[in-house]
Amino acid sequence: MLIIGTKGHAKEIIDLLEDFEENDYFFFDNISTDLGQEIYGKRIIKDFDDANEYFKSKNQFILGIGGPKNRYLLYTKFQTELKGEPFSVIAKNASISKNASLGLGLNIMTYAFVSHSVTIGNGCLINAYAKIHHDTSIGHFSEISPNATILGNCKIGNYTFIGANATILPKVSIGNNVIVAAGSVVTTDIPDNCMVAGIPAVIKKKINSIH
Repeated sequence: MLIIGTKGHAKEIIDLLEDFEENDYFFFDNISTDLGQEIYGKRIIKDFDDANEYFKSKNQFILGIGGPKNRYLLYTKFQTELKGEPFSVIAKNASISKNASLGLGLNIMTYAFVSHSVTIGNGCLINAYAKIHHDTSIGHFSEISPNATILGNCKIGNYTFIGANATILPKVSIGNNVIVAAGSVVTTDIPDNCMVAGIPAVIKKKINSIH
C-alpha cells in the first residue's frame, strides 16, 4: 500500500502499521525537496504517473498527512482520478464502539475514544486521546486533534479542524470548514467558514470556503 506523506504524521502511521506487522508499503511525496529515493528503507514515489503505475498491482492508499484541505484534495486525487482504494489505519488500543459507523480512509490514533452511535465520515483524522461521545456525527475530512473532547449529540461538519484540548459541549453543531483553536470551549452553534477561539469560543474571523 502507499502512504501519502513522509513527514510527521506519516511517521505515526508507520508505528500503527508495525502494530499490525504490516511491512509492505511505500511512500508518496511530490512536495518535499529534501528527500532521496528512499526513506526508512522504503521507496518514495514522487509523481502521480508513477503512483498510477504502482496502483496497477496494489491500489490501496493511506492518508499520512494532517489538515482537512490537504487530506480532501489528496484523497480525491488518489481515489477518483487514480482509482485507488482508501485504507483506514486504526490503533489497536483505540476504544471504538461496535455501534459506531466509520467511513473510509480514516486515521484513528493511539487511545482515541469513539462512543456508541457515533458517525465518522470519510478521510477523517481522529488523533491520540481524542474523545467523541455518543450520538455525535463527524463530517468528511475533519480532524480532531489530540485530547480534544466532543461531548454527546454534537454535529461537526466537513473539513473542520478541532484543536488540541478543545471541548465541544453537548448538542452543539459546528459547520463546515471551521477551525476551533486549541483549548477553546464551544458552548453554542458555530456557522460555516470561520475560526473560533476562547472560553467560551467566539468567532474571531471568517475564512475562505474550501471549494
